[in-house]
This record gives sequence, structure tokens and C-alpha cells, in this order.
Amino acid sequence: MEKFFKFLNSDRYQYTESEIYLKNNMQNKIAAFDVFLRTKKENDYAVVYGISDVLGLIEILNETSCEDKKKYLSKIFDNADFIEYIANMKFTGTIKGVRDGEIVFSNEPILTVTAPLIQGKIIETPILNILHYQTLAATVTSKIVLAAEGRGVLSFGTRRTAGFEAAMTMTKASYVAGCISHSNLAAEYFYDLKSTGTMTHGFIQTFGMGENAEYKAFDAFIKMYRNKNQALIMLIDTYNTLESGIISAVRAFKDNGINDEYEGMYGIRIDSGNLEKLSKECRRILDKNGLYKAKIVLTSGLDEKKIRTLIKNNAKVDIFGVGDAIALPERAISTVYKMAKINENNVMKISDESGKTSLPGNKDLYRVYKNNDFYDVIALEDEKLEDTGNIKKLTIDYISDGEKIVENYELLDLKKAKEYYDSNLSFVKKVYGEKLKVKRVKLSEKLENLKRELLKTKKICK
Repeated sequence: MEKFFKFLNSDRYQYTESEIYLKNNMQNKIAAFDVFLRTKKENDYAVVYGISDVLGLIEILNETSCEDKKKYLSKIFDNADFIEYIANMKFTGTIKGVRDGEIVFSNEPILTVTAPLIQGKIIETPILNILHYQTLAATVTSKIVLAAEGRGVLSFGTRRTAGFEAAMTMTKASYVAGCISHSNLAAEYFYDLKSTGTMTHGFIQTFGMGENAEYKAFDAFIKMYRNKNQALIMLIDTYNTLESGIISAVRAFKDNGINDEYEGMYGIRIDSGNLEKLSKECRRILDKNGLYKAKIVLTSGLDEKKIRTLIKNNAKVDIFGVGDAIALPERAISTVYKMAKINENNVMKISDESGKTSLPGNKDLYRVYKNNDFYDVIALEDEKLEDTGNIKKLTIDYISDGEKIVENYELLDLKKAKEYYDSNLSFVKKVYGEKLKVKRVKLSEKLENLKRELLKTKKICK
């Protein structure tokens, strides 16, 4: 019972419609629903993350007892027959989709649920709630990491996320998409992802005001952590970055014998001011004092655009710390859940806005590799394109007739998701910031014909 509330994290209308289906004896119709993305920018890419958590929802539905379900449902609904139906319902359908860490484009099916109508209907919002934020966080992180051009990126957004679960999923998504570390202790505990952190302005202020206070703070920090394999990164902009902060940091390093022979990481962090100019001057001062391996970490409201500008202007930076841009990303994608088939009838959403017209039929996604490049093909499931050396089927079966396929579930392990994303990194770099209008997504001829036939119904209706 403790977890069933996650399954009920839904919009009311899905249950309203489901009551009607049950009343009219439509619950056994088999429906196929596609989850796909719409990107804000044409031809843009996204990084999928959250498939594993979606499958966890199905386990919650199937493992929660009928009695426990009724305790929730009876507080919300007054239809006894409907409560009885949902309380006794288990997922008996099929779920297939891409892997966590996959790169995809607009309108490609990243997840397909084929199940009795009510089963497929009531999981719409919970699925979108999971996949949208996690995919958005992974996508934004991917672009920030690529903008950094080989410099490390740290995820520092815990304090900005909407609660515990968002902080955990953001941290995992940012790890998969390339962050070298993060700041969250719980994520280290639960997922064995090493956390990192420097110090706050408040820490320095506890030692007073001015250069001497900064020196005392830095000296205390170094003495505490120099033998604990923790990075010795001094925050130098509490009072005056160039006139006191960097000077105090250099002095503290020298007094404690921290130099280029130190086995761990050491360096400075700048969190305000003109990061470009300050980083260049600090690099000059560090090098002048023989601290060539000292790292420079830049923070302060950084995002993809600001990082690209800093790199373009030759800022002296080794690591970027990013918080809000990952935790509260701008909506660059929309995650959509649309019916594509009901019993034997293929269906689609038709709109005067071409971007809002969905694709009919039960489909699979393939990737075709050619001349060190690639494009995707969306094909109807019964086409079964040959999985040759240069054609790879991206769609994987996770649940078949209500039974999970264990070996495919294992592909969604956090570390394996990162390995999979990294294995496609050369292609991610190819599509990042792509200027040419390369057609990345094609429809199979059979799917194209089906879409064309169904579009004719719009004219008939008129």
C-alpha cells in the first residue's frame, strides 16, 4: 500500500473515461499507446531516461493487494463496480521501448503500451510524469556537457528540484548524460555515485571578514581533508576574488605543502563576477606560483549558452558546476501519449498543425548506420526490418503478456545506461548543434501509406 499512491499520481480524466469504458463493456478492447517526444527546435535530439522507473510502476500495480488498492480507491471514487475492477486489475499487456540513454528525435516511439483499454489508459499520466522530467534533465545535461568541450561538469541542482524523488532522478539522469559528479549524499548512498562538494561563503564568513578570515577558512579546510581523498577546492569570491581570495588560497596551499605533487585534486572556485576575466587572471596567478595543476571551477547560474560563451572567449576553466539549468530546465521537449491502435483498427490524431499529427499503428524504431552517420526508420511492427550489420532495432520488449523479460530489464541498470549513452557519444556529438537539415527520421513506405490513407478520413469527415 505504501507505493500505490505513485500509480494514482494521475489526472482525473483517465479514470473518468475508464468508468465509461467499464459501463459500456469496452474494457477488453486492446489498445496500443505510443509515448513520443516533440522537440522545441526542429531536428533537435533528446536523451531518453526513466524507462526503468516506468516499469517499476507496473510492479507497483501488480504487487499491491486488492485490499490495499481499495483503501485508496474508495476514498476517491463512489462507483463500487469501478473500484472493484481497478482493485482486482493487474497489468496483462505488453510494453516495449528504447533503452535508457538512447538518443531520439521528434515523433519517434520511445515506449509503446499495448494492453486492455483501461490498463493502457490509466497509466498515461504516471508514465509522462516520470519520463518527461527525467528525459528533459538528461537532454539538457547532454547539451551542457557537449558545450563544455571536454571540461568536467558537476551537477549541483538538488536544492532547486521539486522534492526528494526529483533530486534523485535528476542526479541519475545527469550522471547518465555525462556529469562527472554531483553534490547529493542520498544519491551516493542509494546509487553508489560518488558525491563531491567544496565550501560555502557562509563557511568562510564564520571565520570573520577579510583576507585573514579567508586564509583561516582555507587552512582549516585543507588540514581537515588533505588526507581524506577529497578535492581541496577553495571558494575565493566571498570578499574580493583578486585582492584577497586568490591570494589567501595560494598562501594556504603553500603553507600546507599542497602543490602539483599532491595526489588529489586541488584548486579554486569562482561563483560571481566576470567569470571570464577572473578565471584568466587567477590562472596567471596560480601559474606564477607554480600551481600549474590547480583546477579552476566556475559556477554562478551557468547554462549551455553561458558555457559556450565562456569557452568561445577562452576562459580558463577546468570544471563547470551547474545547478538550476539541470534541475529546472527550460521546456525544450514535450512528452506525449497517444493511441495508435484499437483492436484491429489503426488510429491517429489529426491536426492542422503538422507537428501535432501522430503516427498510426503498432510500430518499432530502427537505426540505420551509413558512411559514419545514421538515420532512423519508424516501421510498422509486422514489417520486421532485417537486423543486419548496419541496421539496428532500437525497440526492446520489456513486458510480454504481463510477464517481464528479465534479461532486458537488466539493460536498464544505471551503470549500463551510462555505458550505452557513452557508446553512442560520437553520434550525439554529430547531431549536437547540427546546422545542416539532415533528415534523421524516415517512415517506412508501409507506414507512410497507412498514414496517407488515414489522413483521407479528415477530408471525408468534412
